[in-house]
Amino acid sequence: MTKYNERFSNESISCTQADGVLNFKFLGNRINYASLESVALGVANAHDDPNVRAIALQITADGDDPENTASVPERFAHRVPTGSHGHGPIVEQATMSALRACTKPLIAYMRDEVNGVAIDLAAACDIRIANQSMSMCDTRILQGRAANTGISYLLPKLIGQSQAMRVLLLGDQLTAEEAHRIHFVHDVVADAEFDGHMVEFSNRIARMATRAWQVHKMQVLGQQHLDFDSAMIHSLGIRQTHVINDRVEGIKAWRERRDPEFSGT
Repeated sequence: MTKYNERFSNESISCTQADGVLNFKFLGNRINYASLESVALGVANAHDDPNVRAIALQITADGDDPENTASVPERFAHRVPTGSHGHGPIVEQATMSALRACTKPLIAYMRDEVNGVAIDLAAACDIRIANQSMSMCDTRILQGRAANTGISYLLPKLIGQSQAMRVLLLGDQLTAEEAHRIHFVHDVVADAEFDGHMVEFSNRIARMATRAWQVHKMQVLGQQHLDFDSAMIHSLGIRQTHVINDRVEGIKAWRERRDPEFSGT
């Protein structure tokens, strides 16, 4: 069994596993390479781990500090160019790609201050839940920086081009209620209830037929640029090559009028 806490925790992020949920919690107020690398490698490791049914990211961060992100991980050393312009968002893109490639349930818990690249990480998740005091702002435009992490691809698909332009180009600060109104956040929870809600909701997701979740997710993400007939063929291909064992238990529980006990397979 993977010891996630030992392998993927550091001074900037904690990683724990309990009740089928792998939980990452960002520490401090800035996201750096160490925390991004922990998420990328931890999520990739968990993807084929049957003991992990869902993955939660607790995100509280005022973006990143471009002058103080620490050393680039060794595995990217060969891709770092020289020059006064600095290297590109190699580490950030690798983390976003790892989240995008993970078909297991991904839940973002957005708390208090969620700015810059922290918004990107939340956007790569399936479900986003915020506490009442959460505010979000993409500060990169206000710093004369460009967001080159994939958010320009994801955000218009989540909230539409008009609202995406507002977030990315104006740097508006959005309250939790406004983020919910434009459909970036799925739910807003009172501050006092947020900790308990995180545990309850994550455990609820982990008890679901998470293999069926994966199959749905592969279809949604894989069909965004297909025409309808191609999407139908894609769905059939996914269905024929990805078995959901839990469907037997689900149908049996429905017939017996009881709650199902899914295995996640």
